[in-house]
Amino acid sequence: MDVQMNIDVVEMAFGVSPIAMMLVAPDGRIRTCNPEFEALFGYELGALNGVLVETLLPDHLRTGHVALRQAFNAMPAKRRMGAEREVKGVARDGAVLPLELALEPVVVDGGAHVIAVALDLRQRHAQRKRISSVMDAASCTMVVVDADGRIDFVNRAVTQLLGYTPDDLHGRQVEILVPEDLRVAHQVYRRSFALLPDAQAKRRVRTVTARHRDGHGVRVEATLDLIDLDGQMGVVATLVDLTERIETERALAARAHELERLNADLEQFTRGVSHDLKAPLASIAGLLSLCREDLACGETADLGENLARAAQIAEHSVSEIESVLLATMTTERGIAPVPVDLGFVVRQLWRDLNVGAASARLELQLAVPGSVATEEVTLKTVLRNLLSNAMRYRDDTKTELVVQVSARLADGQLRICVSDNGIGIPEEVLPEIFDLFRKHGDRGGSGIGLNLVQRSVERLGGSIGATSTEGQGTTFTLNLPMQMEDAV
Repeated sequence: MDVQMNIDVVEMAFGVSPIAMMLVAPDGRIRTCNPEFEALFGYELGALNGVLVETLLPDHLRTGHVALRQAFNAMPAKRRMGAEREVKGVARDGAVLPLELALEPVVVDGGAHVIAVALDLRQRHAQRKRISSVMDAASCTMVVVDADGRIDFVNRAVTQLLGYTPDDLHGRQVEILVPEDLRVAHQVYRRSFALLPDAQAKRRVRTVTARHRDGHGVRVEATLDLIDLDGQMGVVATLVDLTERIETERALAARAHELERLNADLEQFTRGVSHDLKAPLASIAGLLSLCREDLACGETADLGENLARAAQIAEHSVSEIESVLLATMTTERGIAPVPVDLGFVVRQLWRDLNVGAASARLELQLAVPGSVATEEVTLKTVLRNLLSNAMRYRDDTKTELVVQVSARLADGQLRICVSDNGIGIPEEVLPEIFDLFRKHGDRGGSGIGLNLVQRSVERLGGSIGATSTEGQGTTFTLNLPMQMEDAV
């Protein structure tokens, strides 16, 4: 304790100081204070002289403060401002005053004393409250971090973003918001950021992962700015939730991928249709030419048959084109699910395909109670194409075409199998059967049907696969997520 002075010097210094100051004697009584100090606590001039310093503290702190004061007198040490040691004082009218104190041990008239400098924090608190109100109105999360990495302030938006309340985070190290495996590195980054020149540090924007209270990562865009925090350097971090933006970007990427696929299919479609329509158009042109010649010669015996044949070819070609269009649009349309009687639908399709002759037989093994709730049109598209495929690739060396359709519940899904005893599919071709315009053999068809089947099954949220043995037949297996409905 090197500073020594007499009371006159102290009073003269107090008299010219604009800051509230008091001199406390070893017994804890106020020996003198300046008018600013008395005004701060609401006392008249000279009213505090000789009063115990504990008079200026809240009741619940007074007894404990005596022991603290005595310990300080035993080992006096200078305490500077800016140490974030906020204390509470009590004014004469009972109002609680938030204060920051600086303590300076001195020797006055040969005795140990303490000069206490009091800084009124009410204005600072009011200013912070106004700033907090503004920041709380922001939709993005704002975190103010002091020079030591402690969270000085965070607005209410943090709760929605990271699951914490502002009270949970106040005074905690900012690394609590950093994934555990990055916390050590973040301390280095934080200290390095504090050393950057202002021009480099301003408006630093990064995409980072913040740690939610429950431990999962949240992708955010973090903007960092250096600020003055009560005379010390601080950082305000503005966090913007990128979850929705990332999901949007993913959706756009998926949409772009789908458009690329559709464009590729359209290109294939153009080539395929131009090739596949050449033959039927030539046939129609030939039939019409025969009709014109017959009319010129007055021969009408074959006219009706040729016109009917031309119309049949044209209608079939239109059907094929519509199938292609449906294949390209099946992922775009929405169809409401309805109760579907699977057995009735299969029998109806079998009858419509005109395969009910003596040389073809349908076997049903449906272990499904009641109806299934699904998109009826989409399911019919799948089954129609599979039954038509079985008819097209029948084995002419066998006396009878047998098509078996079975259905059962397996692993919470509806499993439908369509099997035939046809010619089968070569092993090397099997991986490509669902490709658009992929044909097997010379049995006709457009190469569209199985691609349409796959897209329709995927549309229903399911999957399809195929197994086949040449000379024995093929089985298509569908797994569809279905809601069963009780039979009425």
